[in-house]
Amino acid sequence: MKTAKKKTAKKKISPEKKIDQIFAQWKKPNSPGFAIAVSKAGKVIFRKGYGMADLDHGLAITPSTVFHAASLSKQFTAMAIMLLITVPKLATTPISLDTDVHTLVPQLSGIGQPITIGQMLHHISGIRDQWVLATMAGWRLSDDVVTRDDVIERFVARSKTLNFDPGDQFSYSNTNYTLAGEVVKKVSGMSLAAFCDRYIFKPLKMARTRFVETHGEIVNHRAYGYMPVSAGWRVRMPNYDLTGPTNLHTTVDDLMRWDRNFDHMGVGGAVALTAMQTPAPPAAPTYGLGLFVEYEDGHRIVEHNGRDAGYRSHLIRFPDQKLSVALLCNIALDDPLPSTWTLVRQVAAVYLGTSFAPMAAEPTLAASGFAPAGLGDYRGRFYSDEIDATYILKFNSNESAVQVTREKYPPTTLLPAGPDFFIMKDFSIVLPQLLVQFNRDAQQKITGFRLDDTVGGRLSNFHFKKMQ
Repeated sequence: MKTAKKKTAKKKISPEKKIDQIFAQWKKPNSPGFAIAVSKAGKVIFRKGYGMADLDHGLAITPSTVFHAASLSKQFTAMAIMLLITVPKLATTPISLDTDVHTLVPQLSGIGQPITIGQMLHHISGIRDQWVLATMAGWRLSDDVVTRDDVIERFVARSKTLNFDPGDQFSYSNTNYTLAGEVVKKVSGMSLAAFCDRYIFKPLKMARTRFVETHGEIVNHRAYGYMPVSAGWRVRMPNYDLTGPTNLHTTVDDLMRWDRNFDHMGVGGAVALTAMQTPAPPAAPTYGLGLFVEYEDGHRIVEHNGRDAGYRSHLIRFPDQKLSVALLCNIALDDPLPSTWTLVRQVAAVYLGTSFAPMAAEPTLAASGFAPAGLGDYRGRFYSDEIDATYILKFNSNESAVQVTREKYPPTTLLPAGPDFFIMKDFSIVLPQLLVQFNRDAQQKITGFRLDDTVGGRLSNFHFKKMQ
């Protein structure tokens, strides 16, 4: 008589264990890491910390740990603007998304075209990014302090040209949101930090959230930022004395309170919250006000991420499935480490029972092998009055190539791509690749060059003139 074999039931892995597996490599006493929270139908169903907030003192990350949240700041700055529009008593001067920002920020007087507040918030203003301009002018982000005055009184005040005509294209620019912070101050009579604290954070009981106006401020319960190095980890902190595009400090618990506000249509009401989640096609088909709004693998997604120095952040919502994931991190995640874009989707997939396509690679240009004659033509001193910076172009040590030298940065080699065209790689942390096009006069003498960002589209048609 045969004995029936018992079937061994496959053990089902809980969602909590699956998330633990995603973050397992950072669940160590000698590693910085992550705080994460997940909500479903407005209820927090998972919250946990992985790794350490402070390696010096052995303090672990919890869901209540405060992180620098980088560009998650933008949605709060956008909400501040929308409150000034929809609650007239908060504003000393009536404004709308169609208000020309020139009337509120006189430092923009060098730009002749009208630029609306809405165009700034949708990143279709054409105004160049402050971190791009800072690194071009010789600042080293996270080593050198960048202040509000550096952005407004130097870069904005000296600006004479734009990346494109306002409303024509999308180009992500942190300057837009620094200027939006200026608008809040001008119209409300309060700093952006004070305005958000009174009208957003306190009403939503976001007790551990605030805008930090100077990088030296004490922030209780803050996780220190880190970057990976061969010997382990090194502290890496932002040095920004400005608000609007960055410098929000918050927790995943508080981000869940903010996220719930979109469901309840509370602070800001339906008008403001709907506007924030409405893109501006054709120029900005996927960007609302401080939020990306897209369809991916059949899911409507509302999200934003943040990247600064030793921090990464991400808040993603799946409105139709009523699922949200908040992630804060004190690691500078760069290849080969997974991005927050990947991590929040891995967490969401645990609850949605689906998977997402990997992030598309950024396009790059390759040097053509073109051998230009007369490399000496490209040597000389070149100046931009918009950033008050001089670049020196000269031969490398064996005179086989021309290099660009500028303040505080190592030389960057010009790689031939065609007649009077060159590529510069690894120019800065925010400009990984630039196309350089030289200009000539009727006598074929070099008169200057033009720079264009070929990866992120954050710099277009920026000119240097050759000094005589």
